[in-house]
Amino acid sequence: MVNKYAILIAGPVLLLSACGGGSSGNSGSAASTSNLSDAQKSYESFALASNGGLHYVDGSLSFSTSSTGAVSVNPSSSFFFTADSSIPQSPSSGPQPLTAGTTSLASTLKVPTISNGRFVVNGAIYVAAVPAQARVSYAGSNVQEDYLAADGSTVVRTLLGTSYTAVSLSGLISASPSELFTNSALGLLTNTINGQTLYNQQTSWQTGSAYIKVVRHAVGDELFTNDCVAPATTGNNPTPCSATISTLENFFPYASATDGKSYQLADGQIVTLAGVRAWVSNATIGSTGSDYRVYYQYNGGIYTGYFLKDGTTLQLVPLGGGTPQENYYFLNNAAMQSIKSALNF
Repeated sequence: MVNKYAILIAGPVLLLSACGGGSSGNSGSAASTSNLSDAQKSYESFALASNGGLHYVDGSLSFSTSSTGAVSVNPSSSFFFTADSSIPQSPSSGPQPLTAGTTSLASTLKVPTISNGRFVVNGAIYVAAVPAQARVSYAGSNVQEDYLAADGSTVVRTLLGTSYTAVSLSGLISASPSELFTNSALGLLTNTINGQTLYNQQTSWQTGSAYIKVVRHAVGDELFTNDCVAPATTGNNPTPCSATISTLENFFPYASATDGKSYQLADGQIVTLAGVRAWVSNATIGSTGSDYRVYYQYNGGIYTGYFLKDGTTLQLVPLGGGTPQENYYFLNNAAMQSIKSALNF
């Protein structure tokens, strides 16, 4: 369940702990919490380094079975990790730097290579920093995160958190609220392979365990870009759809293998977006219904990407499919440690 938005959200964003529970105890600064909104108080109860930080679960698991029926996780093609993030003190005292990293929940698995995406900003392509670099500040009653490019200064995207709902966890992990497993990668653990469970279902949550549901919105139009065809690249020069056609009017029709359709010029509108001349599809693409296909003129060729409109609420498709939902689920440190201790692989 790797999500393009998550990795930019959690410190990556990839990101990423000390001990901590779900309470809003120590604010981590001398500033009073009396002027904070409920959303900001809930955010700090997780995000402050002194409270253990935020931990976003991500993963993909593949298995093999021996002739005797024994099941093992394939370490070369599996991962189960958290993207972790924290801030040193309350943003009420001024913008705070995000500390980011990753933690493998299973000692037998490695964290995969992370990419926090590429963005077109003011007519240039930037690679987001890995681990994520961000500045966290308060905007009214909300929490604003400005994510930076690898240059450490260019803002490539801004997210505004408007809702932070903390939920305490106690008792057996197997008896947790269904939303936590349905709407996060923790749901991978509910699979049973040849009758064998992936975690000890008699394990209980550690004292102080909690998760927080977060709703975020894009601030400003966002143009993500990526390779259109092989070869795959990671820098600020993605592979174009065409290196010889320089204008959008001459590019169409174009058959997109990614989208499984052939685009005509009339299927979108030509606009100026993120400082480039771009064709933006009239209809959305993808499972969340919030992204728009983009082809844009750049460096003498035509490149591709997708567009997220200003104000769009970030969404995730539940692990088993279905209607997209707006909450992202983060564990506190005690909950993360509980999951680590419960795994059977």
